[in-house]
Amino acid sequence: MNPVSSADRRNRIGWDVIEALSVGVILFEFDGTIREMNSAAARVLDIDRKSSLGRKFTSVLPSDSVIRQIMQSTCRMGRSVADVMGRVSEKHDANAIRCRTTVLRRKDGDLYGALCHFEDVSDLNSMEAAVQQLDRLATIGRFASGIAHEIRNPLMGIYAGVQFLEKTLELASSKQKTTFTIISDEVERLNRIVTDLLGAARPPEPELRTVDPNAVLEKAHQLLEDEAERAGVTLTIDTDETLPGLALDPDLATQVLLNLGRNAIQASGENGKVQLSCTLSSGSPHEGMLPREGSPAGIEFKVRDNGPGVPAEELETIFEPFQTSKKSGTGLGLYISYQIMERHRGALWVESEVGHGAEFVARFPYQTPPDDAEVRA
Repeated sequence: MNPVSSADRRNRIGWDVIEALSVGVILFEFDGTIREMNSAAARVLDIDRKSSLGRKFTSVLPSDSVIRQIMQSTCRMGRSVADVMGRVSEKHDANAIRCRTTVLRRKDGDLYGALCHFEDVSDLNSMEAAVQQLDRLATIGRFASGIAHEIRNPLMGIYAGVQFLEKTLELASSKQKTTFTIISDEVERLNRIVTDLLGAARPPEPELRTVDPNAVLEKAHQLLEDEAERAGVTLTIDTDETLPGLALDPDLATQVLLNLGRNAIQASGENGKVQLSCTLSSGSPHEGMLPREGSPAGIEFKVRDNGPGVPAEELETIFEPFQTSKKSGTGLGLYISYQIMERHRGALWVESEVGHGAEFVARFPYQTPPDDAEVRA
């Protein structure tokens, strides 16, 4: 048996370390021959490691691969190449790769090969894109907040003026009355847009107090009745007098129900039906913000309509900002509602099938308010 030299042992240990790395490593000669590669490299490239050894990398790697291109540049120039970003190939279009090469020299300075090391940074790129998106949204939010403040004050002056004129002037024709109604409705619509922009820019923190969930539902129902009647939609309510009190911010909870209710009314259209209800819940849904296991009991407020339903491709992004299929509106209502539910440590989700309407559910968990006040209507 031939003894193992210390040099061979060091080389073997060195390659064992490289094999254990999570980044891909390829050892190649300047004539293009692949001498070694670790398992991570074979996995990223989706090739068989053993059958690739001893072959030219030009016969193993696709021509459009950034890894092949950087290795060719190293062989041609005889020097290391710094970080390069690109794709593995068209076949792996989703995989973003960051790679570089390092030339290897003997003690006398002569070149004898190079290492190409690379890693899949697709997740990192996604995270960076998400952070950039958040930065953009924050900038938009600050801008929108400033504009909204400047709009709201004169808007309220216009609204007060129109109401004053409508009450004090003798309206000679139905057309004049209709005009006043249109102006008032449009001012209210603009005010809702301003409110949405302010809510998205500065999400409010809930002020918890113990309330009767039925009272919250009934208030939302009353505020939506006129809008439903104008749209020709039948709006019903199903309360449960057996429900115990619940700690939440009643104003923010009402805002959530109004956002969901208005969407349902618009989705249902003329002769449509919308139902508001509340019921006891034993745990979060499978897609909620809290896991079902260990999740405390709570109350679910449900808004169901018989509209066209939500397409499957929209379900994943429906609670993101500026997502809307409506011709008008900011696309912020569901986003703001989602934020409100997050701040209540609750959940908001939708169950829908195209052609069979949709049901939005806002689940508030039972929690103790800072100052456990008495149940209020």
